[in-house]
Amino acid sequence: MNHTDQLKKFIFDGLLLQDSFERLEQEGISVRAGRHEIPVERIDETDFSPRIIHDANRMSSIYIVFYCLENSVRDLIVDRLSERQGVDWWQVCVPSKIKDSVEKLKEQEEKNRYHTQRSTASIGYTMFGNLAQIITNRWDDFSDLFPTQAWISSRFTDLEMSRNIIMHTGVLPEIEIERIESICRDWIRQVG
Repeated sequence: MNHTDQLKKFIFDGLLLQDSFERLEQEGISVRAGRHEIPVERIDETDFSPRIIHDANRMSSIYIVFYCLENSVRDLIVDRLSERQGVDWWQVCVPSKIKDSVEKLKEQEEKNRYHTQRSTASIGYTMFGNLAQIITNRWDDFSDLFPTQAWISSRFTDLEMSRNIIMHTGVLPEIEIERIESICRDWIRQVG
């Protein structure tokens, strides 16, 4: 085998090895130094399969997107409605059905006083999909920020489906992750 053939074989073997490494990592097996992160440092990763650790790690970044987006929506609602409707905005602006659901959650949480409350504000108990309802029900207060109510509804519907998968320890395919990222970019561009 001449020098050129040896070089070709070396390059081809390297490409095969790289492909094999990528396939192993897609299966949840870390093979490259510095690329493996444990989602929660308090767990012993030997207690769980590499696949579970890999999936948890992948979905943790999507959880961060949801956390930031959902809380920015809550902040927008609080800021906008308290500015335009006053300090009693919750009582005045929020549909009764949503307020009733929030009260039920608060009552349930009160039974378990030993556990940290999820929020000190009612908006913190409001379900994700209900945030969109608050915006569309108070459209006059938000219409300058969004093109249409349908724009809000369609994005929140898509986000809520994906959010439920993440929050119930499911794994989203790449196409759904891209959709979430796209919706988040749209939201940031639209709201600022």
